[in-house]
Amino acid sequence: MKIKKNNKSIGLLFQQALDRKLSSDISKLHRDSLRYAYNQFMIFLGPEGREMSIKKLKTSTIEEFLQRYNSSPTSYMNKRRELSSLFNAATRLIDESLMTVKKTEVQKIKPTLHLAYEKDQLKPVLNFLKARQTNLYRCCLMTYGCLLRPHEEIRLLTKKHFKINNTEIHLNGSENKGGKIRVVYVPDYVRHELEPVLDVIGKDDNIFSLINEPFNDDYFSKQWSREKKILLSHGLIYPKQTLYSFRHTAAIDVFRRTKDVYMVQKMMGHSSVLITMKYLRSLGEFNMDELKSAAPVL
Repeated sequence: MKIKKNNKSIGLLFQQALDRKLSSDISKLHRDSLRYAYNQFMIFLGPEGREMSIKKLKTSTIEEFLQRYNSSPTSYMNKRRELSSLFNAATRLIDESLMTVKKTEVQKIKPTLHLAYEKDQLKPVLNFLKARQTNLYRCCLMTYGCLLRPHEEIRLLTKKHFKINNTEIHLNGSENKGGKIRVVYVPDYVRHELEPVLDVIGKDDNIFSLINEPFNDDYFSKQWSREKKILLSHGLIYPKQTLYSFRHTAAIDVFRRTKDVYMVQKMMGHSSVLITMKYLRSLGEFNMDELKSAAPVL
């Protein structure tokens, strides 16, 4: 007797949902997050829970699972979003619309301000890193000069990403957060630092590990964490300045020089200009009156 799709167990539905998500055009970081969320949720449900119908899954059960990630609103909401993505894909497989995850508690995330570097800070910080950690220095230089994201974009760069005599970096949709093909300009001062490496590695080699395999996901986080303590002790940076502060500093610099939010959007790789406007507002570059005045007029 053929089993109706509505009678599939949670375990089977979520496995199929995960497979569908992994086969779509999403970033490696998103794939890893979904795999982890799936594995943890299946362990939480246990054998009996995995055999249950998805219609019998209660909001209270999901909230109990999410409380395991309640160390911060960001951790909680990230896990809620990942589980919701899998849950929505699973319910589409049975052509049902269930609100189970959407009924769970929503926690407000307070934005973490990656304080921009002041003009007289930037070169001393970069020179300090250049003398101590070459790879971290090059990462910071590209985060600033190319406005790329350090962990999910810069860390994974290979020689083949560099085009037109190393003046451009080309990323496909799965290689950047925006999900679209992205081309960024490589300034001369960045190219000068990278060409000695690009000249000696193969086209599939990573520009930091110098082999086919990149360093692990936490590579730059750990390097920055170690160097930040020394930078703070020397008074070269402030506590709220981070690795991402190089990207934020560049965004502010572009906006102040051009007053063109669309240019900032393009250089940052944001999918919408609204994201860029919120981004600049969080950095103090827009106030609400400016946001209102910039809204489209019919």
